[in-house]
Amino acid sequence: MHMAQERALLVSARGVDKLRQALASAGFLTIASAASAGEARRAAAQDTWPLVVINAPLPDETGLELAMELTGVTLSAVVLLVRAELMSMVYTPATEAGVLLVGKPVIPQVLQQSVQLAAATHRRLMTLSRENEQLHRKLDEIRLVDRAKCLLIEHARLTEPEAHRAIEKQAMDQRLTRARVAQLILDRYEL
Repeated sequence: MHMAQERALLVSARGVDKLRQALASAGFLTIASAASAGEARRAAAQDTWPLVVINAPLPDETGLELAMELTGVTLSAVVLLVRAELMSMVYTPATEAGVLLVGKPVIPQVLQQSVQLAAATHRRLMTLSRENEQLHRKLDEIRLVDRAKCLLIEHARLTEPEAHRAIEKQAMDQRLTRARVAQLILDRYEL
């Protein structure tokens, strides 16, 4: 497990030392702190955090809003610590947003397991995000090549298979990517 390289943002107005110790024992070496939701938002805007642990309530809001916002706009795994009697009230909106809930009072082993699960989830999310980016790049390349084929069909009077072959051949002959050849064709024919 690569936990020793993990970084965490701890958002808490109280109990910071105990929570820091729990995170450190779970393998988090770099732990930044924010005492309010406002500070946490600034920290999240300035840096990426694989894990964000929010000890609710916060001085400026309940903490649920921050947790849901962070899961919506970042790839951070978010763990929200809430009083046990409030769990049923926040469960549905929190879990639908992808927030992991831990009831208070916090049992150190449960917190450790929760942050390790959250870190594993974050790593999986990062893998899926990279795969998604690769697929988007591939789709963009296909669209670019298709546009270039259309221009070859229109201006060079080639058939679709001939246009495809022309792009492939030029890419191989000039040791360029199909996307680069397509861009050169677009630059030549488009205004």
